[in-house]
Amino acid sequence: MTGFGQSELKIPQGFIRVEIKTINHKFFEMVCRLPGPLSEFEDTVRKMVTQEIRRGKISLVLSCPDPSAFMKKLVLNEALAKEIYQKILRLKKILGADPAKTNAGFEAVLLKEVLNYPDVLTKESSSSERVSLSKELEKAVALAVSKLRSSRLQEGKALGRDILNRILEIKKALNVIKKRIPVLEREYRKTLEAKMKEFLPAKMKADFRQTEGGQVPSGGKEDEIYYERLTLEVAMYVKNSDISEEMTRMKSHMDAMKKALKENGEIGRKIDFIAQEMYRESNTMGAKSSDVAIANSVIEIKSAIEKIREQAQNVE
Repeated sequence: MTGFGQSELKIPQGFIRVEIKTINHKFFEMVCRLPGPLSEFEDTVRKMVTQEIRRGKISLVLSCPDPSAFMKKLVLNEALAKEIYQKILRLKKILGADPAKTNAGFEAVLLKEVLNYPDVLTKESSSSERVSLSKELEKAVALAVSKLRSSRLQEGKALGRDILNRILEIKKALNVIKKRIPVLEREYRKTLEAKMKEFLPAKMKADFRQTEGGQVPSGGKEDEIYYERLTLEVAMYVKNSDISEEMTRMKSHMDAMKKALKENGEIGRKIDFIAQEMYRESNTMGAKSSDVAIANSVIEIKSAIEKIREQAQNVE
């Protein structure tokens, strides 16, 4: 889910500003940007965020007006300074100068070059300052994350409403299919009756009488044989095209999904799994029926399920 949170906290060194935002992503991915002097706290910041956020692509930026203000203690890297000093003397010898003969000007330049070399002279904060700074930093991050969660919560509610609307679309399509099934059975019976009568002798055609269930033979053994065959064919058609079990399971999955939307915690993957099961049922329904009206309703169901799966990728 997308969201944004920002906090700003005044501290003795100035202030700390934390900005955190998330965009939709299937998994958890986080990028932290902290000023150099505060980089040692990155693990702490990451841990705080991962405890609250489980999915999404997260970007956290921590800024302050003067990062060097957090580092008051000068530290000399003696080993590095000695190494650089020896290298310079070695270079002087290579160039033909006598290392033993030096003057004040050369020593001053040499000292300046050594001190200006990266990491020879650095600043750091004391242990007590780091503890205090860590606490202030945690407050700022916690406040920003809290605002982010509030922002994501609002989007989560909107996603939930959209999924419920998709479930309603599926329900309507299932109702269309439910009403179509008995009509389809009657249509198939009439079509089959017409085809079978084409092959009946003229006398037997006249022996059929109309009833509410269709045409039935008036009497005679041959008439009964044809009638039994007709009944068997219709029964086989109904059996092979029966999708009542799939519709029942589909409704059960819909109830499970609505229940999941009311739960707390990580429900995104659960919704996605249920949607996959619903898609399998819709595939079976489409494969069993050759009716155009039912096929169109199945397409509507699949379209709604695909939209649910897309939204599920954004739900934590």
